[in-house]
Amino acid sequence: MKLQKFLLALCAICLTLPALAKENQYPHMFAHRGCWSKAPSGEFDIPENSVAAVTAAARMGYEGIECDVHYTKDKKMVILHDETLNRTMRRASDYSKLDKPIRLADITFEELRRDYVLESVNPALRTPIPTLEELLTECKKQGIVPMLHSSLWESYEMAQEMFGDGWICFTGGIAHMQKVRAFSDCMIMLAINSGTAEENIANLRKIGGKCGVSTMNYKLYTPEFCKAITNAGFDVQASIFPAPQEAIGQRNGITYQLTDFSFMPPAGAKPKYSYKIGMNKLAIALMAQNKKSRKLPNEKVFEYGGYTLEIITRDKCSGSVKVTLDGKEYNFNTLNNERIYVGKRFMNRKALTANINSSARSINSRKKTNVKSVRISIYEM
Repeated sequence: MKLQKFLLALCAICLTLPALAKENQYPHMFAHRGCWSKAPSGEFDIPENSVAAVTAAARMGYEGIECDVHYTKDKKMVILHDETLNRTMRRASDYSKLDKPIRLADITFEELRRDYVLESVNPALRTPIPTLEELLTECKKQGIVPMLHSSLWESYEMAQEMFGDGWICFTGGIAHMQKVRAFSDCMIMLAINSGTAEENIANLRKIGGKCGVSTMNYKLYTPEFCKAITNAGFDVQASIFPAPQEAIGQRNGITYQLTDFSFMPPAGAKPKYSYKIGMNKLAIALMAQNKKSRKLPNEKVFEYGGYTLEIITRDKCSGSVKVTLDGKEYNFNTLNNERIYVGKRFMNRKALTANINSSARSINSRKKTNVKSVRISIYEM
């Protein structure tokens, strides 16, 4: 496998994003519904909200997972995001798709476990839906922090019993969260969609203790908003954004990231392969690297892994850089002597692609690009 499969052509693009956070100021990474994956067919490989997704999250270096807790008809706590089984489950008898809506609240726990399994291309992962207790047991085994997206008080009691204060309550409503705080000293994430930093800080002080805001409104977490919240002693979580907005959050100072795909290598992790290329002599560098193809992964399939791009820029520049990692685009500007860092997880892959496109120019210089170098790092987890 040649290096051009990792690094492709340069071209111009316009810019929209501010500067990246400084080195090592990365947020706590939490896997949304666990570390799930999909096969090329569109079916789940590792099902979301499954025990297997917890195990995968631990292997990939995530600190924790978010999970959704709901009741069956007979009030058994199970892990499912949707109101219906249709998107994530199949019939246990013949693995056929569900041809009509099956609501979780309309079936008993016995029916759920007997008649339905999680969708997966891997027959070994076509398991019954997990209970909250089963999922929390795996979290405890793997050293993973559970973030409960739940309004069920019974779920909090179970998490508190199993983890002490080492779990996260993730839902909405100040009054509800005040009741949680009276019950537990766990981390509380207050879901918000609006408000100034000052207004949200006032609400967090009403809750007290370890807490923060979580938002799906990316317009909120400006550098000023993040700084005000964190300076007041609270946290900021960016929840489930597409690639450009996740990069914004990292650069603007979020402290938690709830993600479906982003990858940050755990502390101490060393890449399996790492390549640094000087951008001003890109063509020569590509030719030189291709002669060393023995260092590349060739046909090796990575069962679990992640890869990152680190872009180093020069001082006093003006222009733009677009990074495309496996089809996800990140646009960067205001690049003055900066380290741009983006990463993406992958599973069961051998062909990885990365594109660096630059129109950045040095001020008072004839250099065509202000990108000093690019490092591609591939981690096997």
